[in-house]
Amino acid sequence: MKKILPLLLLTIAAMTSVSAEEAGWRKAAREFMADQGFAPIEFKGEIPAFSDYERERWAWLQRILLPPFEKHLEKWPAQAEAARSFVKQGLMLKAGNPDADPKRPFKVLAQEGEDLAKAGVDDPLVLWLAAWATWEHNEAYDKTWAHLVKAMRPKMLNDYPSMLAVYIQDIAKETQRNTESKEVAARNAQERYKLVMKSTLDPAVYGPEDDRLLFHDLVYVLNRENLKERPEELKQLCETPHFTPWLREMLQGNLQNQIAWSHRGEGWANTVSPENWQKFEEYQLKARPHYLKAWELRPDRAAAAAAMIEIVKCGNGRPQDLEREWFDRAAGAEPRHYAAFSAYLWALRPRWGGSLDEMKAFYCACALTGRFDSTITSIMSRTLEYLEEDSSDIHALLSQPPMQETVLHVYRTWQHPSQMGDLGVMAWKAGDYETAYETLQKVPFPLPSRSLRLLHHAISEIDVRGQSAIFAVGMKQEWEAAEESYTSHKPGAALQNYQDIASRFQDTPPTMLLERIAACKFEAAFATGKWVPIKAAPDLNEWHKGTGSWAGQEDGTLVNTGTNARAYISLNGHTGSNFELMGEYEVLGMGDTAQGLGIILGYHRKEMSEEWISCSQWSSEALAVASMLRKTYQTSAPHITPPANGRVWKFHIVCRNSAVTYRLNHRDIVVDHRVAGRDGEEFVMPEDSTIGFGHHFLNAKSHTHIRNLRIRRLEPPVPPEARIPVKLHALRDSFEAECERTVADLNAMALLEAETQAAELERAHKDQEAGKIRVFASQLKSSEAARLSAVPSSVTGETTLAAMLRGYQSSLNARLRSARAAWKEDALRLRETTQDPKEAAEVMHYISSSLEEAQEEEPLAAANRFKWQALSGDWQRTSEVLTGSGDSRLTYEFNRRPPFQIDFDINVLEGNRPHLYLGNVKFAGEGDKNTFGLYPQPKGEKLFEYEPGKPRHITLKATAEKTELLIDGVHVCDGPKIKGEINVLQFRGGDKVSKGKTEFHKIRISPLP
Repeated sequence: MKKILPLLLLTIAAMTSVSAEEAGWRKAAREFMADQGFAPIEFKGEIPAFSDYERERWAWLQRILLPPFEKHLEKWPAQAEAARSFVKQGLMLKAGNPDADPKRPFKVLAQEGEDLAKAGVDDPLVLWLAAWATWEHNEAYDKTWAHLVKAMRPKMLNDYPSMLAVYIQDIAKETQRNTESKEVAARNAQERYKLVMKSTLDPAVYGPEDDRLLFHDLVYVLNRENLKERPEELKQLCETPHFTPWLREMLQGNLQNQIAWSHRGEGWANTVSPENWQKFEEYQLKARPHYLKAWELRPDRAAAAAAMIEIVKCGNGRPQDLEREWFDRAAGAEPRHYAAFSAYLWALRPRWGGSLDEMKAFYCACALTGRFDSTITSIMSRTLEYLEEDSSDIHALLSQPPMQETVLHVYRTWQHPSQMGDLGVMAWKAGDYETAYETLQKVPFPLPSRSLRLLHHAISEIDVRGQSAIFAVGMKQEWEAAEESYTSHKPGAALQNYQDIASRFQDTPPTMLLERIAACKFEAAFATGKWVPIKAAPDLNEWHKGTGSWAGQEDGTLVNTGTNARAYISLNGHTGSNFELMGEYEVLGMGDTAQGLGIILGYHRKEMSEEWISCSQWSSEALAVASMLRKTYQTSAPHITPPANGRVWKFHIVCRNSAVTYRLNHRDIVVDHRVAGRDGEEFVMPEDSTIGFGHHFLNAKSHTHIRNLRIRRLEPPVPPEARIPVKLHALRDSFEAECERTVADLNAMALLEAETQAAELERAHKDQEAGKIRVFASQLKSSEAARLSAVPSSVTGETTLAAMLRGYQSSLNARLRSARAAWKEDALRLRETTQDPKEAAEVMHYISSSLEEAQEEEPLAAANRFKWQALSGDWQRTSEVLTGSGDSRLTYEFNRRPPFQIDFDINVLEGNRPHLYLGNVKFAGEGDKNTFGLYPQPKGEKLFEYEPGKPRHITLKATAEKTELLIDGVHVCDGPKIKGEINVLQFRGGDKVSKGKTEFHKIRISPLP
């Protein structure tokens, strides 16, 4: 009894403490709400765990999806029961059914789906749910896409209502995360619209009892883009006779409201013209009676009341209308109607006349309901997101009463093992660093995805853990002093401060602190302007991990192990906008050596996001392609195929005032290029930006080794003088000077690369190849272009030398071509402005003789030997014939855009699948028959049947409108137009399907008018 009594007293004390804590936050929350005049949120009666909407969705999913699924199951009797159980659990999770098995979360469901797919169950419903579970579990890109690709096969998918195809497409879009081009996005949106409409107008899919579900599914159909493209279709849709009166009223209200917003736009109020304000008001006033009628018809449904919140918020309600009254009506009708909570929260934001205090009161009111269903938890999370967006300091806002007590109570109430990370992050945001540190110590690195989503991009998990550890032991002031020195570009003073803080930790200091120490040391070395080696030690303190699996090796190599997902890492230390960077990477462990990598430049955090550009390389049509990306999407930068050098990619980058020169395997990709975003704004590298590496997808079989990194600071360049030639002799002189500068710049970069590679080869005891590169280097020390004919030819195995010579020739041609194009524009302007006919004629002669390239080209001529590169198979090349055997690929440096013409004779000796790729168009033999055609093959165009062993003369005419194929002078077919400039032509003698042998004779390239 004596032993039990102290334990009982401790338990009572703990319960008393918890009770007092709960009473404290409740009291503080109520008092704050009273001060703001904010009424509690009250619900009538018991709130069901399974709402009417969720119950209807669950019944509907079963009704429309299970009959075709059961029919398909006859193909897999052995897997039938497992498939039924899997589909039931998946649909229950999708519908929010509380009876879903808690022991089968997404992780388990994803494995079940994978097992069924491996067993050959390729039913679209199974594959869709497998893809969804896989993506929700860990965003495994390749597994998700493997399921989606099979699910999209039309044979069985056509047995289902088209809404299943919509669900499949929605997951596909989510995996792209805004990386798709505008054209692809528009095409996908159009396809989605057609699929939704197909089911919408089918009474067997949506009956009268499904009108609430149909309204939800049509919300994104009534968008502004569709309104612009197909207004009459949408008007007819809203008036569909077999729709219920309630549905017609809601749809017509939404249609008028969307028209209103199409006039207003998404900008701030001061950017809207008076005319558009008038149209906005006009159409919202047209929407209002439809919503009011819908509310009159079905006051048990919240949708109309939720819509009225927005109408009132915008000032277009009736005189007696209040946002809060319509919110109370919506919540009274459907307590779990998220759209109503979301609309009311949006109305409380400062931009709509609300305030931060009102949003805080709303959060408190939600917490005081004692409900923690998905609606309340989601809206409370969203409230915190908006508070962070709308406030200048979320820490100050959350650390004050009643928010700190309320927020921590909420997250402690939600807490279970999978959500410990959420509590740690929110305790850090709310300034309770002791709780944050104690909690995060129990959660392994990295935090779960849901916890990471609570952090905006301006802070990382490493920083949160580090600050919690440092601030919890009372060193917040010392840390802020060190940070002030660092951000003021005083690395010496900052280093001393950081080291003082580190010395106070008995155990290993936080990673954040060690990274700052490494950053200070790097910046001190970088400031000297000398080459600074960049290593990756096993502790990785020199690097800041973003996502993915990264490791450092004893020799300083940085290694990424792919995880079938994106991966990013950045250097600890600022590099600014003027620097030179060299290094190499190698992709091991998989056959696709062109998987690629991005060299991140200008990485910095801006407000609530991360910003960067990247020098990226990836694969396309079995070829490596390099270009410049803005974050993860493509820009106007050209796509260049660099020379291959086995599995190794050597990069050399020079940044001057944010203009980038990027060379890969000794070939220019861009020169003095400024990257612009989709909005046209040029990217600028701030002085506090840094470099890094990353890629949007790294295969789980891959191991990417990044090594031999070095960087040096450059002085900012002097801006060039503007070119305003007023006489022909001045134009000539300036062009000659530009050519000399161009050659000198290229020679300087190529010399540095040559000397570096020669030294590496000598260390590897490849003295013969190193000696040849030394000969090439001696050529580069001249002020003139290197004479490659004076360099001994490469032999088999000398891949570095071959890539270097090919890259130099291609880069020189490209740079001089660019200079000629710029000066040609100046010359044409001079011709237009001159009053002297003789001088005008001399200008035109100068243009034709010096500024225009030779238009005709014979690729097999000896002068063009450096433009060819064999990538696979067996190739023989003479001045008369090119012969490819086996699964063979070979490229030719082309660099042209339409209009042009290619002529050659072709003789297929073995097999039946030769190819010539011209960018997005290819001349090829496809299938298993002896035919020639253009692909993608336009509908209705024919193929040409040929006889093996009999030569045929091929003519390919590329114009701005189309590509035309003629065989032996006779028109065969038209194909798609070629998009943009073609960097390389790709020849194939055969492929994996048909390892044939093909001869290409008398290849000739000529201009078209």
